[in-house]
Amino acid sequence: MKTDDLKNPIVNQRGFSLVEFMIAMTIGLIVLAGVGYMYVESRQIFRSMDNLSRMQESARYALEIMSRDIRMAGYRGCASSSGTLYNTLNNATTTAYNFGMPINGYDASAASWSPALPSDTGGLSGLSILAGTDAIIVRSAFGGGATVTDQPGNSSADLKITTPNDLADKDIVLVTNCTAATVFQVTQINASGAGQNVVHNTGAGTPGNSTKDLGQVYTNGEIIKMQSKSYFIRNGSSGRPALWQFDNYKAAGGDNPAEIAEGVDNMQIQYGIDANADGIVESYVAGAAVANWAQVAAVRISLLVSGTDDNVSTAKQKYNFNGALVTATDQRLRQVYTTTISVRNRTQ
Repeated sequence: MKTDDLKNPIVNQRGFSLVEFMIAMTIGLIVLAGVGYMYVESRQIFRSMDNLSRMQESARYALEIMSRDIRMAGYRGCASSSGTLYNTLNNATTTAYNFGMPINGYDASAASWSPALPSDTGGLSGLSILAGTDAIIVRSAFGGGATVTDQPGNSSADLKITTPNDLADKDIVLVTNCTAATVFQVTQINASGAGQNVVHNTGAGTPGNSTKDLGQVYTNGEIIKMQSKSYFIRNGSSGRPALWQFDNYKAAGGDNPAEIAEGVDNMQIQYGIDANADGIVESYVAGAAVANWAQVAAVRISLLVSGTDDNVSTAKQKYNFNGALVTATDQRLRQVYTTTISVRNRTQ
């Protein structure tokens, strides 16, 4: 026997009412909005963390590269802290070859620098350095070098050295016996028995040697390469400011200067002065106020680094840099990184 419900199956197939449907839609929209909000927030957090990590990596790398060269400024092998330095290069006082000045800097003020950026060999005036940013030059010996086994005489144009070594033709090198040191350019290297013969004649190479007289006998001393490098800020390959390194006595062009770290908007440098040579820095001053660069015992570098992406910050940031409160012109993240580096090989 069939019941009434079975006779009318439509009675048991009722759908949602309009009220129920609206409640379900409202709940669904609330859940969807919550998921969307969580996605947007997590995406923003990811962008912020990604930009922060990139900024930290750029600053860490930039400061590490500069710190290494600044610590070594003035290194002259075993004669780093004493002895006479002879420089036999032509144009020995130009920016590229002035190895008697281990470190010097240029303090930015608006669109000019104090002292003015040099325009001589190895100078910085043609490198498009960004206005308002400081620059620094460091000079030192570097690398492994070799031992001098024989030197026929002060005015002989050759030295006998051990192998293996990292020296090559046209290198600018320093030879020292721990009481004195001489800078010259290698004009030729050739095999000599179990070692090598380093020739340093006049009339060849750039800058070349003004004399072949080294001023001292350096038998049993060491010979090592020299370097002269500048660090400064200019626009990078991405169009944003970046930290650059310039090899002062190599021709500009190609990979010289080289871009070191992207997103470095500004660099400000102060120099620690040890006026009485007691190993204690009495004051930190800008480059324009340094009276004697031989008294610089420490360097304090502040880098202003910005993130890769715009509109990461919810508003234009305010930050303290170089003693002033600055408001950013965009919504990139920015952070200031400061470190102080001891100049280990300062000489008086």
